[in-house]
Amino acid sequence: MSEIYILGNGAMASAIAKGLQDDYNVIIVARDIKKTNHLNLKVVSYDNFDLKDKNIILAFKPYALNEVANKLKGKAKFIISVLANTTFEQLHCIKAQNYAKIMPNIAAEFKASTTPYLMEKKIFENEILSIINTFGKSFLLQNEKEFDIAMILSGCAPAFLAMVAESLANAGVRNGLKNDLSYDLAKATFESFSTLFAHTHPAIIKEKICSPAGITIKGVEALEKRALRGAFFEAFEASVRK
Repeated sequence: MSEIYILGNGAMASAIAKGLQDDYNVIIVARDIKKTNHLNLKVVSYDNFDLKDKNIILAFKPYALNEVANKLKGKAKFIISVLANTTFEQLHCIKAQNYAKIMPNIAAEFKASTTPYLMEKKIFENEILSIINTFGKSFLLQNEKEFDIAMILSGCAPAFLAMVAESLANAGVRNGLKNDLSYDLAKATFESFSTLFAHTHPAIIKEKICSPAGITIKGVEALEKRALRGAFFEAFEASVRK
């Protein structure tokens, strides 16, 4: 199997590693080797790490880019970066023949990530795409501005939806359901919605469920009074501005 080196050992690095490990020989490159024991993968240190002709994924915190670059030597075959708000020009501090920017989500662990991507050149394009598609579905974007917006939907929105799921489950408990049952119902409802969304525009889904003077439209009215749509717009804008 081809080797892939993942620089970083946080939640995203771990999710990507788990999504890739059935198809690639994954090696973690980390500052603190002891903190990667849970991955059961080979781990090497950043210090004096030689990039020469290697397939590299950058998955550490963006603020550490220059610090990490100073510990490395050589020129990678290609670099796939998961660093938010980092331009291709900034990535050039780590040498490679080609660069790709991606923003997956932690569903990569289950090969179910949504992953927007940009590629600086066409060199090794098929190899890079093969890696990205191993842990989910990829979406080619046109420029860095578009990428910075799309990454909120792919990377941040699962956290927003997690709050929705938790709120609905908690509401079930508030009204008398047992905790486990309420969470199981919320989980199954998200699965049902995912299937519906795959075939139907969300506005149509809502219209089909809301009967005249029914129970659903009363709940929709309550959400509109709380400006639910506006809250999501603000959350999206806050993440874009970060």
